[in-house]
Amino acid sequence: MNSEYKISYFTIFIFFNILLGFTMQCAEKKSFVKLVSKENNTGLLYLIRPEHPALSLWNYECLLSRYPDKFSSRIQPNPIYKIELQNASLGYLRLQEGTYRLDVVGKPDATKVFQIKKGEEKYIELKIFSETKISRSELTFLEIDRESTLSEVLSVPVFVEHQFLSVQMPIE
Repeated sequence: MNSEYKISYFTIFIFFNILLGFTMQCAEKKSFVKLVSKENNTGLLYLIRPEHPALSLWNYECLLSRYPDKFSSRIQPNPIYKIELQNASLGYLRLQEGTYRLDVVGKPDATKVFQIKKGEEKYIELKIFSETKISRSELTFLEIDRESTLSEVLSVPVFVEHQFLSVQMPIE
């Protein structure tokens, strides 16, 4: 009789852990609803990771940095935002006019330098590809147009929207 209680408590414990896992996994997801409207005094960046079931196992953290004045390979830009992209997800951010760099954290080859102007919209896709099923994935950023972005977003039942998080230290 004592072993029956142990088994039932263990079963209840496992059940609640699974339930908690599903709740926590789904709690912070926000489905994409619509593109935001552009403003004349800022630029608008959309960062998209399309759905690709074969390469959906890992999430990638992207870092957005800004160059102080003009682009120079000798100057390190200042990190300002980060975003974690999972399969079939996107994030958008209003940016001041300037030169920016996108990086995938831990992947030095995946870098994109771009300029954004006032009133401009940029759509950048995190492209992940693999030549064979067992080869290492390659990552790159590609600029795409608005129509390609919308067709990618609308091609799957749920496209998840993530927020860019500031990485700058607060001034006290």
